Amino acid sequence: MSKRLTAAILVGAFTVSSAALAQGMSFEAVDSNQDGFVTFEEITAANPAMSEDLFKAADADQDSMLDPDEFATVQP
Repeated sequence: MSKRLTAAILVGAFTVSSAALAQGMSFEAVDSNQDGFVTFEEITAANPAMSEDLFKAADADQDSMLDPDEFATVQP
């Protein structure tokens, strides 16, 4: 994925995820099984507007999970 597309997707992620995460959605609250990672299923349970493309753009190491640093990129 190009850097420009990734940047555009991340900007979209900030916009889309702002409402749910601005309401105090911390990493710990979204990580429902408390394994130290947030899956697509966990983040969409907290923020149904999160698209799979936005999630994948935030998933820098492409392991299908967001660690706390990756999660931070989708916060406002």
